[in-house]
Amino acid sequence: MASLGSDERWRQLQRLRRASGSLQPWFEALARGALAPEQDLLAALVGRVDRCGAERLIQLCGARSEVLLAALQQELPTASAAGREPWLEPLLQWLQLASATPPPPLDWLTVLGLFRDLRVAQLLRQAIGPGVVVREPQLLVLLGHQRQAGDGLLLQQRALAPGARAQRLAALEGLAVGLGVWPRRPLVGALRQLAADLDPELAAKAVDLLARLPGAQPQLQRLLCQRLDPGVAARVQRRLQATPLVLVVHGRQGGLIPADLQELAAAVQQRRGAPVLLQALTAPAPEGDGAFWRTAQRAGGISLVPLLLLPGGHVRIDVPAIAASWRVAMAPVGPLALERRPFLGAWPGWQQLLAAELQRLAAGRPCRWLHHPLTGPLPQRYLSHLGAVLACPGLATPYTAQLSDLGPLAQGPGVLVPLTLAPNRLSESLAQGLCGPGVDVLPPLLQLPAVRQFLISALEALP
Repeated sequence: MASLGSDERWRQLQRLRRASGSLQPWFEALARGALAPEQDLLAALVGRVDRCGAERLIQLCGARSEVLLAALQQELPTASAAGREPWLEPLLQWLQLASATPPPPLDWLTVLGLFRDLRVAQLLRQAIGPGVVVREPQLLVLLGHQRQAGDGLLLQQRALAPGARAQRLAALEGLAVGLGVWPRRPLVGALRQLAADLDPELAAKAVDLLARLPGAQPQLQRLLCQRLDPGVAARVQRRLQATPLVLVVHGRQGGLIPADLQELAAAVQQRRGAPVLLQALTAPAPEGDGAFWRTAQRAGGISLVPLLLLPGGHVRIDVPAIAASWRVAMAPVGPLALERRPFLGAWPGWQQLLAAELQRLAAGRPCRWLHHPLTGPLPQRYLSHLGAVLACPGLATPYTAQLSDLGPLAQGPGVLVPLTLAPNRLSESLAQGLCGPGVDVLPPLLQLPAVRQFLISALEALP
């Protein structure tokens, strides 16, 4: 290869990163000493190797493991899950052999913390457990990244305890990255206590986290009864200004929005005291009126909420495009922020509610939920996850599906659940009684009282 730092070497490494051929010649050159294991070369190889390749690089680096560490620190934080995954098992195995006693050296532990794994979480706990002085605050953030519910208390204790400011801020960031999994009651208590902290930056971050929790508005109101830093109190007041909502929905042909969704938007608007717009994927974007934009200016932004149940093309392609168009529309109004919420189907609370409702309504009978066909690895992983949460299988069912496409369950007895908020062609066809005796077809989900109430309360609670 060309000499270190040269333009030609940079071009060679870029070609290596983009190539798809075998890496064996590179491994052989490293083994013979024809190539030195320099950081830039190792970094180019890190994202391309499989598990065997990762084991080979660890073996080849040997005494120069610090160079491999630097390459991993450079590449893994921005690598895709597929590019990062091959390194977990080889690193765990090598570090257990290389370290006399656990946990591994701190530098290596920060690399391991990028993975989400029970074994990694255990190593992090050993490094930052009660009574241990944390020499690397970033480990607290990485522990939060593991999203193990039992670690919330440890992170709360570290954030509340007197000590180094960097450590307390890192513990709060750890709570932020795993916010949805921590037990709610102790988390709210800790955040309320932190909001009154003498450190204004720490207190402000606690207010922001509290505002992200469902049902946050009453908790924020209670903060105003405490003695707060003036800047923090002003932050609470801003958080209590509800932003206008833009609810992205499927809609029907011609841009028609079903009445169920219109009634939901009206109920949420009344509860929030702020405008709520519906944007159908089948129609042009709505234009906010004067009240919409005045409210956005007071609140400092707009919230975009995709009421979509699956991570299909609408979530992955259309929603980012819709967000971009709203940012363009916001630009002439002033310095407004667009808060883009995750799609509804990704909310843990939604999944848990759906599981409870299906269990209640199925009452022990066979149950199957019907979803629009999806392709690609991400949607397939989501469908597998949702099937595990709901404890019943899903069935890809196009809008034009016939009775024969639904299998034996359609002949009875059992429960069919069209996975749709509002009526569509499939739910209407099933409602015409095409299934066998003993088969119950649930209505669109918004027609279930528990689902409607959940959505009204969850949308009301958004900042």
